[in-house]
Formats: sequence, structure tokens, C-alpha cells
Amino acid sequence: MKKLNKYFYFLLLSSIFVLSSCEDENPTFYKNTEGFIQFASTSADLAENNTAGLTTTVLFGGASNENGITVNYTVTSDDNTRFTDMNNGTVEIPAGQRSAEIVIVPVDNARTDGNLDIVLELSTSSDKAVGIGGEGVNSNTKTITIVDNDCPINLDDWVGTYTVQEEFSAGGTNAGLSLAANFGETYQIEISKDPTDTDGIRVILNNSAGANQFIPNGTVMTFDTCNGTVSFAGSTVNIALFRDMTVNETSYADSNFTIFAKGPLGTFGDYEFTLTKQ
Repeated sequence: MKKLNKYFYFLLLSSIFVLSSCEDENPTFYKNTEGFIQFASTSADLAENNTAGLTTTVLFGGASNENGITVNYTVTSDDNTRFTDMNNGTVEIPAGQRSAEIVIVPVDNARTDGNLDIVLELSTSSDKAVGIGGEGVNSNTKTITIVDNDCPINLDDWVGTYTVQEEFSAGGTNAGLSLAANFGETYQIEISKDPTDTDGIRVILNNSAGANQFIPNGTVMTFDTCNGTVSFAGSTVNIALFRDMTVNETSYADSNFTIFAKGPLGTFGDYEFTLTKQ
């Protein structure tokens, strides 16, 4: 039993020696008398429609900041057009202070382009060493994820020929009246993609060959994909060369490729039409 106790006592002394040896090899955190800079956090999410942007804090760890500190950093991503670095890669920690802020503002586009990671990295060209303890390992980078707020739509599915169903809305003096029946006309619409659209949400409406004019050829329509609505270029759409319609209610359904619009037609009351893909 005494031998066994001596054995454990030897292990205990060995452990203390190892710990003491580790403590003697103090990390840079304790030895760095000049101080260091680091990010206050290493990751964050940023909604694409956050117009105020995201503030990232850079901290100074050190005894004193008498002359101010220049912090340089790099910004990398797969698509730098989707955000703006408001500080352009450099920020100052004023003398006597211990922090500064970097602001990244996202671009709220209409494309369904997925989330985007942005990596901020403190540069060694800064006035102080980077990362916790100045070791350039921990808290010297931060990943900001721009969270896409757009909803997908495949415009190729919407290209085609559409039947027009139109009439004055229920409740008005002209309820149920169809312009096609009243004028003895036939309406049909062709939808094609807008070649100038980079967001993948705009189409062009033209009247089918041989059909009467229901709306002006070249009318541009935009899908608001997350809200399930559409909008037309301009505040009004001329209907059947008759009157301007103020469109104030719309919807679309990709289950059967229909587009609905409603609003007052001149002074003749509310009017509505539905385009249905053939």
C-alpha cells in the first residue's frame, strides 16, 4: 500500500511539473505588450433587404491606445456586386478608444440568387498584430452571410399563348359586361421573356397575330415573386384602345399559369381580366 501511495504521489508531482511548464510558455496573448486587434464576433447573418446594413465591431486589446490605430482588412466573396463595404477596407480606432465599426450594406436585388458568404479578414498591414493575442489565428476573420429574400420563378414556364377572359367586376353598373362581346372583338396574348431583364422576373406582353388589340404591344409585366403579384410598367394599362385601366389588385398562380388584374377602367367602374396559358 505504501508503494502504491508513493506511485500516485509521483504522478501528482509529474502533473504539477507539466502544468508549471505549460504556464511558463505563456501564449502571445500575455507577452504582446503592443496589443492586438480582433473581431468581436466571428459570424453573423444579414438580411438582403436590411438597408441599414450590418455593423461589425473591431476591438483593441492592449494597455493603451495613445495615438489611434489604423485597422486594415480585406473583403472577399463570390459576388462583390451584392453588397457595399462602407469603410472601403480601412477603419480607425480613435486615440483613447478601444473599438471601431465596419459597416456592410447589402444590395436588395430581385434575383433568386441564394445566400452569399462574405469574409472579412484583418490585415497584417494594420497598426497592431491581428487576432487574439496577435497570433493571427482566432477572431481575425468574420463571415457575414447575406440571406436572400427573393422567391424563385422560372420564366421559361410562363412563355406562351394566353387566353383572355375579361369583364366588368361584380357590383358595378356594368357588371358582367365584356368588351370583346360589346365590340365584337377577339383577344389573345403572347408572353415572352424580357431580353433586357437580368433579374429573371420580367416578361413582355404582345397581342397574338390576327387578334384584336387588348393591351399595347410591348407591355412590360414584372412578377413580385414573394408576394404572388404582378405589376405593369406605368400606373395604368390601356385596354382595347378604349380606356386606361388603373391596376390596383393583381395575383398569379404558377399551378395553372394564370394572371389576374383588377381596377377601375376609366369612369366605367371596376374591370378585371384573367390571362390563362393555353
